[in-house]
Amino acid sequence: MTDVFIGIGSNIDASKNIQRAIDMLRKTFPDIQFSSTYKTAARDFEDQEDFLNAVAFVKTDMDPHDILRSLQNIEHVLGKATPFKFGPRTLDLDLLLYNDQIIQDPQLIVPHPRMYQRRFVLEPLCELISSTKKHPVLQRSWKELLSNTLDQECQKLEWKSTSPTGGG
Repeated sequence: MTDVFIGIGSNIDASKNIQRAIDMLRKTFPDIQFSSTYKTAARDFEDQEDFLNAVAFVKTDMDPHDILRSLQNIEHVLGKATPFKFGPRTLDLDLLLYNDQIIQDPQLIVPHPRMYQRRFVLEPLCELISSTKKHPVLQRSWKELLSNTLDQECQKLEWKSTSPTGGG
């Protein structure tokens, strides 16, 4: 089984879309855990709603490209809309990590190329990942990378998944 981490984000009807994504991810990946949800201000293009972000941890035998296709299918089913780069998002699902593998091909780059710079990814990731794990490329601990992003606003929310199986 492979350890996989998936980033989840939305800032258009965010609570509803995050919940719908969680429900669909549970159907796709039965062995899944979710971090807390975090609220962050939009970056790069600031005249938009705040984002809600979380990370999912999955144990799976799926190939990384099959995972990517599954995530893209969930985005499509839930009506992913991104009007422009760094713009508002109905839903964004990113394959962040696939074990400690480094994948660089035209369809997929893992680890996600900017995750180490984003507190809204690192904060929830650190809730789920082993403290002994390191970024596969940078070879620095996730906690160390998180400490370099503490200037970024990131608020942990009490909001939880309303799905009957709990978590969130």
